[in-house]
Amino acid sequence: MSKRLEILNLKYDQLKAEDNSLELRVNKLYTRQKNEQTLILKKYIDTFDGFKVNFGDSQVSVYKKDSNYSELDMYVSESWVGDERAFSKIDFSTSSFRTGFGNENDMRFAEERFKMLSFYSQTLADFADDILAEFNTVNSKYSDLIDKLWELKRPLRRKLGEVSDMISKVEDENMMEKLMSKDGLTIEPEEGEYLPRFQVKFDWELSSVKSIRGLKKSASGKSVDLEVAVRRGWGEDKKLEVIEVDRVRFDNVKSFINRNKNLIVNG
Repeated sequence: MSKRLEILNLKYDQLKAEDNSLELRVNKLYTRQKNEQTLILKKYIDTFDGFKVNFGDSQVSVYKKDSNYSELDMYVSESWVGDERAFSKIDFSTSSFRTGFGNENDMRFAEERFKMLSFYSQTLADFADDILAEFNTVNSKYSDLIDKLWELKRPLRRKLGEVSDMISKVEDENMMEKLMSKDGLTIEPEEGEYLPRFQVKFDWELSSVKSIRGLKKSASGKSVDLEVAVRRGWGEDKKLEVIEVDRVRFDNVKSFINRNKNLIVNG
């Protein structure tokens, strides 16, 4: 690896570490916000006798104690209020229900279920405004904190992009230098693996490529004349055939090298 590329990679790693640190802080704030929202729901919504309640950060689900299917789901929903998103309503959703009157157990559960629905309907009638107000207060607090971190992330992301572009440019230059050397680039697959294919033209593909070497590049640098060594035959009849290919797009060469970079022994 060239010294220049080493320095650029080090710079990229440093910037990436800073970006990851900010991202971790953002994620922690999101987690704290969700935890506080869950506590708000637990503060206002009780458990009804004979049922169990599962609290999320914006959803409450009510189940029969012996069931895994919710009888009622309450969702704190966001919508656009002016130019901003805000928590504006709590949706009340019940599962489909059918009971047969005359069956004592079914009738008992139907009565319990309707009492439960009435209980939570009254809870939302009494406290929905308080829940929404506290959700929006928490949301505003954390949105401000997260926005400040994003303001720090934006210039970092821009610098990361710039350094990444520079790394790609230097890698391309190094790749061209190795490609145009007297030895070119040699492929050495793992034992039992096949040599790769190389799409040199849109309608021409070479298989079992052992090496590639640049002979002459165009003035624009967008194409290169290549010498490609391909393996023919098997066992004692195995031999290399060298094929010259004019004006191969550099993008094709780069794609081939990137796909097989772990197999290039002198690249």
